Amino acid sequence: MIERWLEPHIVESMKYRRVVHLTGARQTGKTTLVSSIPFPKTRRYTMDNARIMETALSDPIEFTRRNEGEVMLLDEVQKVPELLNAVKIHVDESNERGQYLLTGSASLDFSKAVSDSLAGRMHSVRLRSLALGEINGNKSHFLNDAFNRVFKSSGGSLNKKDIIRLAFCGGYPEAMELPPRPRKQWYQDYLKTLINRDIKAVTEIRKSDILREIAKWLLSRTSKLFATEELCTAAGVSKPTTDNYINAMCALYMFDKVPAWNKTDYDRIGKRAKFFAADSGLVANCLNWKEDEAYIDSDLSGKLVETWVYHELSAIADAEEQDYEIHHYRDKLKREIDFIVTNEDGEMLGVEVKSGGMVGQDDFKHLKWFAANLAKSRFTGIVLYAGPDVLRFGEGFYAVPLATLGA
Repeated sequence: MIERWLEPHIVESMKYRRVVHLTGARQTGKTTLVSSIPFPKTRRYTMDNARIMETALSDPIEFTRRNEGEVMLLDEVQKVPELLNAVKIHVDESNERGQYLLTGSASLDFSKAVSDSLAGRMHSVRLRSLALGEINGNKSHFLNDAFNRVFKSSGGSLNKKDIIRLAFCGGYPEAMELPPRPRKQWYQDYLKTLINRDIKAVTEIRKSDILREIAKWLLSRTSKLFATEELCTAAGVSKPTTDNYINAMCALYMFDKVPAWNKTDYDRIGKRAKFFAADSGLVANCLNWKEDEAYIDSDLSGKLVETWVYHELSAIADAEEQDYEIHHYRDKLKREIDFIVTNEDGEMLGVEVKSGGMVGQDDFKHLKWFAANLAKSRFTGIVLYAGPDVLRFGEGFYAVPLATLGA
């Protein structure tokens, strides 16, 4: 079984918090992960079971009553929001740590009524689909290493075709080992389930055809800036409705919203965020792309590889001990940096992504401009590329193999 980077974090959180919520998209391995943690005494119920759900709804307070020293594991808890209010009642009566471990495939923050019930009592942890380092059996400290300007050998190289193949496979455990055609069908069924069942379970949205159109429109523009009005016109719906649909899909972890970087929070207001598909496999397979076509089409390969890199950086950031913030940068003169990562000390890492195997000084022009004009603290600029070697392009600037993300 693949060792997940977040397992130690969950175990540690259960030592200090009364309730821990493991959240993340469907099929990322949440149930497998929590089932593998050897708590001394555990009782588990899943709300995917209609009979258990009915029992839970009939008397939520009695259903969630637990014995001292016991961990109660409630799976897909967002399906029965009444359980959260019941859990609140129990944890308010006891300061015992590690009472409840909840899992769910929707962000509880999406519903204010739900999130308020356990505010201050619950710690949430997001599990993403598998990162390259997890697949390789390596605990990646890429971000920490990059801020220290020390890059590990990847132990091998990944060329452009290798990266595109990895991006097509994605990181869902069940899908990644499938041959291309069954894998594509798996992803398309996955999207259908999210739209026809899961979104309806957490919202009042009922128009599946519009949801599907918006989802595919967003998938086709992963990593790209766009105006919401473009999507409104394409889908034929109002801006408030469009925003509601996008928020629902983000709540189910289909997409992540990456804010724009600016010098202050005030300056950031009004700057467009980028939306990234939470898994590159969703993009390639739900849009019926072919690997050979993505290899020769720079637009397709650019979007796909940048989405894959976003997923890798986010998974690494989630598993590190310190907090990182990920933004994108673009100004009026179209100077653009794919990712600006900031650590707790305010230091910055600029990341440009190239799907090709060649890199030159011109690839660093926006990174070097940013360092000279906007960075007020230590700045490191890297270009991730499909080559084998770490190359230095001046003080604090490096070309780094994409394979290093999984080292």
